[in-house]
Amino acid sequence: MKVGPLTFAEVKAGTTHVGDNRGGWIHASQRPRHEVRLPAFLILESPLSTSEVADLVGSDETVEEGVHEGIDAALLQRICAAVRPLVDEGFEVRPPSMAEWTHARESGVLKPQQGALEVLADAPFSNHRGAPMDGRPREGSGHGPLMEQLACIEVHPQKAGATATSSVPMDRRLPGTVLRLVLSPKRTSPARTVPKQADRAANLRIEVLSTLLIGVVPSFLIPVVRGFGSYALEGWGNLLFGGLVAGFVTGAVWRPRRPTVTWDDGEIYDEDERSVSQ
Repeated sequence: MKVGPLTFAEVKAGTTHVGDNRGGWIHASQRPRHEVRLPAFLILESPLSTSEVADLVGSDETVEEGVHEGIDAALLQRICAAVRPLVDEGFEVRPPSMAEWTHARESGVLKPQQGALEVLADAPFSNHRGAPMDGRPREGSGHGPLMEQLACIEVHPQKAGATATSSVPMDRRLPGTVLRLVLSPKRTSPARTVPKQADRAANLRIEVLSTLLIGVVPSFLIPVVRGFGSYALEGWGNLLFGGLVAGFVTGAVWRPRRPTVTWDDGEIYDEDERSVSQ
């Protein structure tokens, strides 16, 4: 679909999964893995080029052709404002949400820009608790040290399939930051979101059981197997402490995989922010 100087590709409605279900503490910022159901939308296959940006903002300067690097809030607003009158009022013009970016890549429509930081429409987040499950962008709190930032996708310089999530300041233009746009249907219904509260009892059971099986039990079994069964009784305090430390340290890199949050597990919030479990 041609919109001014831009050519958008269609991404069909479908389901994707966002986040990580690995249980190690180092993966906590990417949990929980959750199901997202998206409507059909349009997206740019590649980030905006320098000539496309110049055309949209009305610049007469001679530019060297290539991907445009350096995005701040003011430039983002100007670009979206230039495209918005060219599309139907039922569509939003903005950067993709993380779910839209993921679904477009999985559909083979999106071409990641290697080594780039692709700006998203989502506010920065510490984990996926409270994230929308219909593909709309995640809204920020409106205050705090990250209020001037947006989430972004960092693409590996050599491996386009390897990505990480981060954030980028929008009060200045940084080298390597690029922008692609989506034309996404406006959502008018209340958002279905990932539950904000984790199952703490289940998480505690996992920690206790893992620490026992990985740390404490082997700590007592090793001297017994090696023929020092008496030390298992005399030095139980040291063995217990060592087992707890070993169990704690292993939790950084490994724990059983956590459950994926399905669509039916989501919560819908009314106007008073009172959650209604579905």
